[in-house]
Amino acid sequence: TIMNTKLFLLLLFSLAIFACSKSNNSNPAVGPISASQVPSAVMSAFNAKYPNASGQIEWELEDGNTYKVKYYIGSQRWQARFTAAGGFINEQQI
Repeated sequence: TIMNTKLFLLLLFSLAIFACSKSNNSNPAVGPISASQVPSAVMSAFNAKYPNASGQIEWELEDGNTYKVKYYIGSQRWQARFTAAGGFINEQQI
């Protein structure tokens, strides 16, 4: 009926507004990022600490202040974490 259709459309519209309001928060998106999105302080700290890093280097924003990078040293795969200001947090072989 027309009443059910209107109710359905109103519900759909409300859900769309709710979804948009949830995605417009102040936290930056987390997940994989390109090297160009990595703050220069983080990139400089990584390059200084791991001058022999090679292979596929992958960056990820873990939260608004933590950057994870995966890289190779020789044939070993490693990951390290840095703060947005370039502070070293930790490293581990993966």
